[in-house]
Amino acid sequence: METDTGGSLGLRIIGSHLVEGDAKVGAFTVVSPDLIMAHDVTAPPALDMINRAGLPYLRGADRTVLYLDHFTPPKDLASAEVCRSIREFGSRYGLKEIVEWGEGICHVHLFEDGRSKKGDLVVAADSHITTGGALGILGIAIGSSDLASVMASNELWLEVPEPFGIVFKGTPDVWCEGKDLALRMLSWIGPGGAKGKLLELDGPILKWMHDDSRMTVTNMASEASCVSALMTNDVKEYGPLSPDWVWDSEEVDIEEMGPQVALPGSPDDVVDVDSLSGVLVDQVFIGSCTNGRLEDLRVAASVLAERKVHPDVRLLVIPGSRAIYSKASKAGYIKTILDAGGVVSMPTCGPCSGGFLGVLPEAEVALSTSNRNFKGRMGDPFSKVYLSGAAVAAASAVKGMIVHPQELAS
Repeated sequence: METDTGGSLGLRIIGSHLVEGDAKVGAFTVVSPDLIMAHDVTAPPALDMINRAGLPYLRGADRTVLYLDHFTPPKDLASAEVCRSIREFGSRYGLKEIVEWGEGICHVHLFEDGRSKKGDLVVAADSHITTGGALGILGIAIGSSDLASVMASNELWLEVPEPFGIVFKGTPDVWCEGKDLALRMLSWIGPGGAKGKLLELDGPILKWMHDDSRMTVTNMASEASCVSALMTNDVKEYGPLSPDWVWDSEEVDIEEMGPQVALPGSPDDVVDVDSLSGVLVDQVFIGSCTNGRLEDLRVAASVLAERKVHPDVRLLVIPGSRAIYSKASKAGYIKTILDAGGVVSMPTCGPCSGGFLGVLPEAEVALSTSNRNFKGRMGDPFSKVYLSGAAVAAASAVKGMIVHPQELAS
């Protein structure tokens, strides 16, 4: 059915996956996704529902990918049993793929090597599926109950969201990364400012950025409570904020913006790094589905080269996938990090959600490149977590306190 999508790439992707209904804002539709994804935290409840229902087969089996990435390598007996149950379920129902631990974090691995492509609709039981929007992939998050339903039917009920444009205006500090744009965007629109919206991101800066940095921006967009997020300035066949764009939009000022840091408690409580100079840190974490890509490791290594991590700081670095680990090793980034005194782990979500690795005790302070810093997110509720990009994180690991990377040159 032809629908006037008002220049929205997201609505066009929804329209191309319709089973029933219309891609009009607010319409109740049924869509068929190209890919279904979940992991060792969100999949088990859905698998239990399917097992209890005794379904003989799943219509979405050949499009379902399950990841063992959050509490892996298994941190305890319970997480080991979860991994085994997922493997057995995948074998019994003939799922497309079970991605074993060590292969990669779902929102990193899923978008490597053409596993999904521009124009695809991916539904996942994890809010950061918005990451693929940097590549023109529409990722929509669902809960475990919806996961069971879409695996069984290969169809998802969807209320079509309203597009909302975000235009980045200006040129920031040379040290700024995708993380800094993301944090500024969140501070601009607030934690619930995009609730029910389909964010479509534009601006000249996005054309200059590496895809790894672009994916950081769309990954963090989920913290604004959006339904999904897409970068569309370089998708010429759609051109979302071109003359035919009819939806609301807002400009985010990044002119001469310095590196940004989110204060403990919320990713949208953001300040310029210079206002935090002198805040001591006990631990620095560089990794996660937000900043565990090759570009992040390159930036971290460039800052750490011929320098040493402060003796009072623990630096933990986790590449987002096996492929990234291998490339970073060949490029010398891993050796640089190790020589500086950092610790490098195999690909895993680990410390991002305080599941294991780098858990914080009471009163300790961490600077993390992950996407969330809620109270108790990485350990004790009286610990504190600041968020930043890789350059600030690496520089702060050297100085022992939160600093602008430029300070290392002085």
